[in-house]
Amino acid sequence: MKKNEIKKMVEQVVETQFVAEDGTIFYNESECREYEESALFAVSKSLKRLTNKWTSIYDLNGEYCEENELEIFNIKTKEDLENLRRYLYLKLTKNGATETIIKDVFSSENRKEFRLDNITIGHEVLIYWSYDGDWAWTYGDGSLEGYFNYLRSKYEKIITPENPETNS
Repeated sequence: MKKNEIKKMVEQVVETQFVAEDGTIFYNESECREYEESALFAVSKSLKRLTNKWTSIYDLNGEYCEENELEIFNIKTKEDLENLRRYLYLKLTKNGATETIIKDVFSSENRKEFRLDNITIGHEVLIYWSYDGDWAWTYGDGSLEGYFNYLRSKYEKIITPENPETNS
């Protein structure tokens, strides 16, 4: 005798997402609708994004980092930069950042290399967000090159130059 087992695969909805026109994901339809009617949405929609999905630092660095969001924009003009600044302010506010925190994010004297007011035009701009979205930063002028320069300087500080006299 031979026994046949017939298996049936059943697809089941495990989560429902509502995706705004600019790609922002919500888990509640009314929140998504309210967002699409807000100033944040209007400004977000005007920005030229270079990422088309939610991206985290984990996607770049693997398992050795926190789950922070990364957004990349193409900032070519002064108008693009002003729209980006408005977007950052509105998103920080929406996510619960106080005016003091927002001021620090843009112009902190203690975190000069990460300040958002360092961003310049004419290149891609990488914006990093805390898990809760109530803190944001960039490296140098916000460009990919600014990020690499930051990393290079960190590595250069820990690398001890070879001393030919000690290697004999």
